[in-house]
Amino acid sequence: MFGHLPPPYFGPSTGLVSLLHSDFAQHFDVTVIDLTVVRGIGELEEFRITKLFKLAGIVGKELYHLLTRRFDLCCYPISVNRNAFLKDAGLLAVARLFAVPTVLYAHGNNLPDFYEHSTPWVKRVFERTVRQAAGAIVQGECLRFNFEPWLPPERIFVVPAGYEPSKVPPRARGEDGQIRVLYLGAMVREKGVFVILEAATKIAARRPDVRFVFVGAWFRAEQEAAAKQFIADHQLGEQVTLLGPVSNEVKWQTLVDADMLVFPTFYYYETMGGVLLEAMQAGLPVIATRRASIPEIIQDGVQGLLIKEQDPDELAEKILRLADDPALRAKMGAAGRQRFDGYYTHEHYGRRMIGVFDQLVAHRGR
Repeated sequence: MFGHLPPPYFGPSTGLVSLLHSDFAQHFDVTVIDLTVVRGIGELEEFRITKLFKLAGIVGKELYHLLTRRFDLCCYPISVNRNAFLKDAGLLAVARLFAVPTVLYAHGNNLPDFYEHSTPWVKRVFERTVRQAAGAIVQGECLRFNFEPWLPPERIFVVPAGYEPSKVPPRARGEDGQIRVLYLGAMVREKGVFVILEAATKIAARRPDVRFVFVGAWFRAEQEAAAKQFIADHQLGEQVTLLGPVSNEVKWQTLVDADMLVFPTFYYYETMGGVLLEAMQAGLPVIATRRASIPEIIQDGVQGLLIKEQDPDELAEKILRLADDPALRAKMGAAGRQRFDGYYTHEHYGRRMIGVFDQLVAHRGR
């Protein structure tokens, strides 16, 4: 099994670590090769010579394991940009040379669009890589389309991810008379950061007691500068706090001290939004878009509220609705925690993955 292990703490990394801490790792003899070649989100699209050295190390580890052990399957998180995908295709081809069936894990979205915009030779590599896979895993029913042009339905498996429960600290905030709205995740325009800031301008005059807290690392320096300029131009210094990246302990304290989490993503590659699972575990109501499989996680009006994409007016309206109704916040937060405990823990995730890999191994043995 290939995977990205933290740091950095990307959603796929958290999901993989959670899976390895579940019964999955006891049910199967799992070998993990760490695919991490960056130290932070800002390095994702940069060329660095160190990445080539790390890639060479990954290839070396793969060859060592394939030469010294026998594997029934190779599970790999496939990428949706050209250079990363070609790396993926090469590593998967090496596994197939040793007669190891491959299983593709979609931690990104819109693979058919990536294919359509690729050059003819990349299309050929893509088709060969996907069609030769023993199976593919997506994180929501609505995401099956990513592999449907190349694989039959019975080889596409829907496995919603799960996270290992963390020790959630008690709420440290007293009754300060404020409503704290939290954004947690990569600070990227497409994740809805500026939609939240625009909503804040609409809320500030009506509810000056509402505070917005952003936690996460900026992807692009120019977007960070633009956000800070926006805050200054609209005199939001009292309402908005940019915390930046924080430790795991501070993250959880910030979660439980918030009154709601907002995640107005319109990110093209979004699959499920792992931060939603963290918010549910912390007992927070959620306001999110209907992007990708989010509606399969958050039931509108139950664990939170769903909104249209890039609509700061509706976001402001829903924030004010929750701000005005503490009983509704508590009810939705409790429903979220119940849903997390009943379906989205790492043990549930492990059992789902065990079922899939048992099927694949049995099929191989026929």
